[in-house]
Amino acid sequence: MTFGQRKAHKYIWLTLAIAIPAIMIFATKDLNILPSKKIGKSNDLVTNKIALKIFENDIVKVSLFENQMEVILKATLKNSSSVIYEMNIAGEKSNTLGQLSTAGIYKFNIKNLPTGIIISDDLKMEESTKFLF
Repeated sequence: MTFGQRKAHKYIWLTLAIAIPAIMIFATKDLNILPSKKIGKSNDLVTNKIALKIFENDIVKVSLFENQMEVILKATLKNSSSVIYEMNIAGEKSNTLGQLSTAGIYKFNIKNLPTGIIISDDLKMEESTKFLF
């Protein structure tokens, strides 16, 4: 290496030694890995209300509120294309509420209390579960 290359090599490594940690700090700054220091009201309207009805089986737990339905999917379903529907009086699918994919909490806005729900896979034409409220 010539003198010019050694000098350039030193400055390049010095710049990288400063830039890489700075980039890592800025990249992880907004990940919210530390607990929030903000104390205030929750934005979630469901937590402040009492559930009107609660139903549970091996797959899901459903809580009905006045204008929202909370579905807790206990385990990931076999079919990734599972859709949750409102059930009409005849026991058939009426309105689509949304899609369920992995285990977790799903919240769906509803206009009025449904008579039940159906979780089904439309691609395979299979029903996973049915709840009649």
